Amino acid sequence: MKRIKYLASAIFLGAVLLASPVVASTPAPAASGASITSEQAVATPDKNGIDANRQKAAEARKEIVARVNGAEINTYDLLGMMNRVANAFYRDVKEPTEEITREIRLRALDRLIFEELAVEAAEKQGIKPKAEKTQEVIDNLKSSYDTEEGFAGYLADIALTEEQLRARIDRGQLLEGITGREVYQKTSEDPAAMDRIYKEFKEAGKLRKSENYQIKEILVMAGKDEPTTSATAAEILAQLRRNNNDFGKLMLDGTFIVRTVQVNKDRNPAIFAKMLGMKVGEFSGVVQDGNTFHIFQVLAKEPARDMTEDEARTMLEDRLASYFQEKRRAEWIKELRKDAKVEILLDK
Repeated sequence: MKRIKYLASAIFLGAVLLASPVVASTPAPAASGASITSEQAVATPDKNGIDANRQKAAEARKEIVARVNGAEINTYDLLGMMNRVANAFYRDVKEPTEEITREIRLRALDRLIFEELAVEAAEKQGIKPKAEKTQEVIDNLKSSYDTEEGFAGYLADIALTEEQLRARIDRGQLLEGITGREVYQKTSEDPAAMDRIYKEFKEAGKLRKSENYQIKEILVMAGKDEPTTSATAAEILAQLRRNNNDFGKLMLDGTFIVRTVQVNKDRNPAIFAKMLGMKVGEFSGVVQDGNTFHIFQVLAKEPARDMTEDEARTMLEDRLASYFQEKRRAEWIKELRKDAKVEILLDK
């Protein structure tokens, strides 16, 4: 089978590989109860390698490592999930030790148990997979192979029939749907956490808004001497007022430039002092600041200050979103496992 690569239009196909203990060679869809996520690469061993890997996959499908309310989780699914966990959380580990491999294995098994229970909850709540989405994923997968034999070889590699693959994709939809309902839609604010984070950020100076004194100005270019430059500035101001303070109607003749700048009281003392007595939107006359002449409109006048909690709420909610989601996810996992019958056969 030649090496191919495809990108599913849905989020239900992903790279989950069969390996021992973590590194893989035979590709497979996601583990039992898992969503089959985004992208999958199909490797091309020689014929003997293909046959050997297919035999391993078939045998691994028969080895049961856990039962969740009667539903079985097999070794093939576990190895696949181990690769997902390793890729997500252990990317920097070049040679996993026995201890790390065991940690990966246990995390993978926990994830499989959770997904099995989540799919079961989705079915109880009446969530249904969309047949057209499943068909779209199947069609995209088939189109990645030049022939029916190629797709059939892929199914043989992962030790599944087409109907079993469809069932996995359906399960992915159920998992996505129930997670959205039970985690994202039920993620609630934690007032105590919000207050705590606000105080921490304020004390650390992270809610300090920088001063914002901004103008749109005409900077008069230096003439042969100061009186000449001042006279040019006065003429430009007269033109500006005749045009109802419309910067765009000024004739660009090389005697000035128009720009938007942040005003700093130390760098631009005269401009800063002038704009303090002006309102946002108001136009100045000619202002001499050191050796330069300016005509400006005030765009913003905001001294440095701490944001109020209301002003900071959006930022804090964004920062706390993952916290609230993980908190809700942990609560949901406890709810799912409370009355579940989980039998672990891994150590046996």
